[in-house]
Amino acid sequence: MEEKRIYNCHTHTFTIDHVPNEFGKKLLPFLYRIFTMKFIKWYYKNFTSRGSERYKKWRHQFKTIRYGFIDILKWTIILQWVNVIVFIIIRWVFSILTNFFRVDFLFSKTTQEAIKRFRTLGRYSLYKEQSKIFDLLEKTYEPGTRFVVLSMDMDYMGAGKAVKPYLEQLNELKIMKVNNKDSILPFLFLDPRRLKATKELSGNDNYEIHAKELLSNMKFDGIKLYPALGYYPFDKELMSMYEFAQENQIPIISHCIAGTVYYRGTKQKEWDNHPILKYTRKKDEPQIPIPLPQTSNYRFTTNFTHPLNYHCLLNKDLLKEYIGYELDLSNLKICIAHFGGEEEWAKYMADSWNNYNKNINHECKEDYLKKNNTLTHGNQRTIWWNASWLSIIYDLMVTYENVYADVSFILFNQELFPMLKYLLEDEKVKNKILFGTDYYVVSQKNTEKELYHNLRGYLGKELFDLISHDNPKNFLSTKMKQY
Repeated sequence: MEEKRIYNCHTHTFTIDHVPNEFGKKLLPFLYRIFTMKFIKWYYKNFTSRGSERYKKWRHQFKTIRYGFIDILKWTIILQWVNVIVFIIIRWVFSILTNFFRVDFLFSKTTQEAIKRFRTLGRYSLYKEQSKIFDLLEKTYEPGTRFVVLSMDMDYMGAGKAVKPYLEQLNELKIMKVNNKDSILPFLFLDPRRLKATKELSGNDNYEIHAKELLSNMKFDGIKLYPALGYYPFDKELMSMYEFAQENQIPIISHCIAGTVYYRGTKQKEWDNHPILKYTRKKDEPQIPIPLPQTSNYRFTTNFTHPLNYHCLLNKDLLKEYIGYELDLSNLKICIAHFGGEEEWAKYMADSWNNYNKNINHECKEDYLKKNNTLTHGNQRTIWWNASWLSIIYDLMVTYENVYADVSFILFNQELFPMLKYLLEDEKVKNKILFGTDYYVVSQKNTEKELYHNLRGYLGKELFDLISHDNPKNFLSTKMKQY
């Protein structure tokens, strides 16, 4: 049987030089000015065996002395047993002390995840160029595999400056595509603040003009959004690019999971209420905006990432009320990345009481849409706060023709595989699920090889081909190029 070409629809190759220097802000109180990206890079370059030949030699000399000393002790049985006993006691005491003085309880789950992210960035900090990271990724898969590489514009996240600003990252990706025409599909990043800041400029200095030129000439293959960095996916500055993308069937991948990469600045007053979604306190009272009272960055930035925002974008009536004119973006081709995340899948599985978290089933689309589910629930506030993101994304995929989801960052948890398989047997959404691994970000959880082979082995050839070949080809095809 002929092997189908694999498409990994969610990967990254940005280096530590593309990450703002004070990335630890809001994550490591009082320490983020010390543990900067420059510090982490310096540490891995000078104090790891892979980064420093001098350190590697020192480690080798230390081990030589240590094992030489152990060999001397082996001259007599008594000294040898003394060495074994002393070593066991030292390990035992050290184990007791480290458990007694554990400090991880001092840090939130978010901070612990951030520390893992720092380690990941550190391990890859020795690669100065994106092409080196891409080479590492490519060698993990069969020859001929294609990779969607998503750029990251972190210049506006309020965490200081990166060594290399976003536009340099973009130029590197452009060169990488020239050198790897058949294997790399780079996506450029859209941040409404960059669009607004360059709106009055001309030529390629105007980012919207530049982005449209790169996409039209197929130098880039799609668009990446990351609302957690401080904006809603229905931001008015994005509308022109959305019209262009819809007209040309250009794919968009948008981040949809709670994580450690988010806006580091101060919450703005206008973010205290949702700009579009409303609810009624009592029957006869007028509708008011949904309140968003969170204050910590990790909490309030999930408001930007919430999947219900895509209903606001794709439903022309909701969008019109916000932007002030009629614009139908219901055919926008958009992938909601990470499928909401592991915790939201667990929330769906755990909630046995509410109908909006029991909506996933195999009935036909026509019958399904006749019922009240998450998007058609009467109280938008209830859905916003209580519905699992998995439930909302599922409804978005059923309701809108071109809404997809990828499985990146949920692959490391094999307990989710049965639910994924159930979704892949659902005729309503089976053709809208994409394979992606979030390389190299997800390496803090599992290696790329583990993620790829574990999923492939569980799903079997037919279902894996569906999400890694058939569905990606449909998602990635544009008016300019068919896959």
